[in-house]
Amino acid sequence: MSAAAQAILHSWSFPPYVTAINLFTLVVYFRGWRALRAAIPERFTAWRLISFVSGVTALEIALASPIDTFDTFLLTTHMLQHMILMMIVPPLILLGDPAIPLLHGLPLWASRDLLGPILSWSPLQRFSRRLTHPAACWLLMVLAMLGWHIPAAYEFALRSPSWHQVEHACFLATSLLFWWPVIQPWPSQPQWPRWTMLLYLLLADFVNSALSAFLAFSDRVLYPWYAAVPRLGGISAQSDQIAAGVNMWVIGSFAFLIPATVITARLLSPSSPELRSEPKSALPETRFARLVFSVLMLTLPFTALAYGWLAPDTIDTDGAVIRTQGVSGPFRITVFTEPGFVHAGPTDVSVLVQDHSSGETTLDAAIDLAVQPVNGGKNDTVRATHEQSTNRLLEAAAVNLPIPGPWELRVLVRRGRDQGTVSTLLDVGSPPAQGSNAWLDRLLMGLLTPVS
Repeated sequence: MSAAAQAILHSWSFPPYVTAINLFTLVVYFRGWRALRAAIPERFTAWRLISFVSGVTALEIALASPIDTFDTFLLTTHMLQHMILMMIVPPLILLGDPAIPLLHGLPLWASRDLLGPILSWSPLQRFSRRLTHPAACWLLMVLAMLGWHIPAAYEFALRSPSWHQVEHACFLATSLLFWWPVIQPWPSQPQWPRWTMLLYLLLADFVNSALSAFLAFSDRVLYPWYAAVPRLGGISAQSDQIAAGVNMWVIGSFAFLIPATVITARLLSPSSPELRSEPKSALPETRFARLVFSVLMLTLPFTALAYGWLAPDTIDTDGAVIRTQGVSGPFRITVFTEPGFVHAGPTDVSVLVQDHSSGETTLDAAIDLAVQPVNGGKNDTVRATHEQSTNRLLEAAAVNLPIPGPWELRVLVRRGRDQGTVSTLLDVGSPPAQGSNAWLDRLLMGLLTPVS
């Protein structure tokens, strides 16, 4: 395996909160599924457990694997991530009939005393009924799909990590709603005849195909972000967009047409008999089993959070902008920093070094980051490494900019006898006041900073 392939495979970033929620959800579901399987074995079969676990695992892969790390460099990868969130995760989760197992998996005080009154509240039930109406489910998913792929909205999400997460949450939430009437997880009741789901899926496939074709057959790069970032693997921005459109077209078509085929086959076949076996009494949980599940419900999520707190910090280019890029010696050097002016203090800098002739990523170069006030002052140098970067094709480090004012950032690259240097000016502002909306300032500056 090549060094670049190994670097890509090591570019994992486990988001602690998402991972903690996923682990907690799996433990709760398994506890509820185990109890319900003892009472209704025909309903809660092993494949429902496998389906639910597969859905949560696919969600973790979409948000933690190199698919997420490289979504700002390759539209194809980003589109694959969207397809997992919209076409793979929701059906698998809903096929596990998750509502009742999740309720049964919680402690009794939480499911009965805390959630019980909320879930039985009449206004909430009416709202849920309207929200899961097929027309509303279809419209919300289509609006999310089309809206977030408008170039302005797509670029907006790429520039802001916070809104990027909102985009993913929209895709996941609206897709769960979309697949709800198709799968109709127990014990929910359909609001439209079953045959209407064929039209429901075919219309969604038409929208997906139209958007895919727009990407695949466009004669220009629709998202300027991908025209500006360094190209990885020798694929041009136009070819990357075509591949992303084909990716969306193929995965989406399979996702819509396979269930349509299954529904058609069931409608044309003799009605399958309902489950006739009488529900059995659930086997009582032993004190030991309750203790084990309680420990797992606490330790697994907290382990994920502890990993997020204790693991070495890595620098992510999600939301970063190209500060400068240029050719020096045999190298093409691209420098990423926070958008807009940076605040005084530690500042993350990421560097991608490529061979100027071939475009291949250079992984064995030594990179030093030197910063110095333009008006004169002490020069400070730090070494950038792959270990400090989430994306292991890049090298990163935090440079210290202690005072406001103009600073020069110089990147020095060495590999054997080969050397290269690029430099840029950083406009360093005062550190944000305690309690100010620093995140809002950063978001606004990100929107105002053009992609280089």
